[in-house]
Amino acid sequence: MAGGDTRYCTIPTIKKNTGLEASNQYVLALTDDLETAGLIITRQAYQISGGRLFQITAAGLDAVEKDAIPVKVDSAAWTGRFHLTEHQKAEISRILKEMRQVIATARLSNARTANAMALIEAAEKLIETPDPLWPEIMRLLRSPTLAGVTGIAGLVMGIVQILMAVASS
Repeated sequence: MAGGDTRYCTIPTIKKNTGLEASNQYVLALTDDLETAGLIITRQAYQISGGRLFQITAAGLDAVEKDAIPVKVDSAAWTGRFHLTEHQKAEISRILKEMRQVIATARLSNARTANAMALIEAAEKLIETPDPLWPEIMRLLRSPTLAGVTGIAGLVMGIVQILMAVASS
């Protein structure tokens, strides 16, 4: 991403310029890890149109220049297989309920409220499955629809912290 005259890239350009012959799911999980580490950001306006456009941050440029990218990649990140306890699942469900309350009290249009609630409901349903698809759940929660709702980002980070704790154990 740091090469060339631009700081922006898409999944196909990442695969082309890095030589990764992995699935798009793998690259998405990798970019999620890089974003969590603060090395890249997703440009939300582009994401609305159906793709994902990534921009390297100053910290990302520094990490590339020093050849010291501080990201630990775990297979759970791209397979989505985290072994959560029932208590951890209950905590995530509680956070999703808090998100519902934030959305309900936010000053959103009826359409935005309905869209945001639908995303939360979809995430709740996926969490109830025997083998939750965490990358998909996190993509729902990072949706531009939810990104503009004040207070949601902190709650999403609570879920990320639970998943990161599980991945590192």
